[in-house]
Amino acid sequence: MGRKLSNKTKEEIYQDAYEKIEECLETLDLKPYSAIIINLRLASVGDKLGYSEANRLIDELGLQYYGWEKEKVDNRRKKLEVKL
Repeated sequence: MGRKLSNKTKEEIYQDAYEKIEECLETLDLKPYSAIIINLRLASVGDKLGYSEANRLIDELGLQYYGWEKEKVDNRRKKLEVKL
């Protein structure tokens, strides 16, 4: 049985990621998997909406303060790498 396809809009995808990352930031020092969830959410947004949107999340949530770096946006498709 295949995976169910989502009918979420781009804004819903972005907002879901924003909220989940915001929740994870509250427990970043308490729960070791919070950073992994943030990485996965950023990568998912990068894949689905483009890396400029993942970079926007990094800016809006202040993730650079915690060690995340923005991806350079170019025309080539490449994996989003977030460094801690």
